[in-house]
Amino acid sequence: MSEVRNPLITVKMASGGSFAFELHPQWAPNACNSVISLAAAGAYDGMSIDRIVPGFVIQPRYLDEGRPDLDYFIDGEFEANGFQGNPPVVTGIVAMAGDGATFSSGSCFFFTMGDNPRLTGHFTAIGQVVEGWEELKRLESVEIEPVENDMGAVINRPVSPEIMEKVTVETFGVEYPQPVILRRAY
Repeated sequence: MSEVRNPLITVKMASGGSFAFELHPQWAPNACNSVISLAAAGAYDGMSIDRIVPGFVIQPRYLDEGRPDLDYFIDGEFEANGFQGNPPVVTGIVAMAGDGATFSSGSCFFFTMGDNPRLTGHFTAIGQVVEGWEELKRLESVEIEPVENDMGAVINRPVSPEIMEKVTVETFGVEYPQPVILRRAY
């Protein structure tokens, strides 16, 4: 009997670089189902990196607005919301954005570029970077400009757009269900 492999998300950047992260459905089954479903549908293709905070996070998208296919929330699979078994959100972990208290975005994930204790227990870890860390470090060092916002968050966007040209998922023959949606963002 063969061992089931975790799903693998591969991101090819328009700049030519690439990176990959392994999803861990045992950590956060519903959040992983959501990302798998969206990647399989091509929802992340052509998406820009919209937030870079060196030493903290790189995030393709930080708002749940404007695209009905991406604009939904799911239950937060983290300790603050009563969910047990989600690991620490430390350097190299991929996690879902959210309110840090009860819900996660169904689509917005981020790459943790440094250890920040306030993330653990408040944001859903879904996987970890397994290839192309040097590409994420390149992204972390591109020229950025601040974005004014009323969210109370530090948001910097790349001066020259950084585009995720193609985002694919390999499930190694395992079928994953559609996510359970808590509510739509609008």
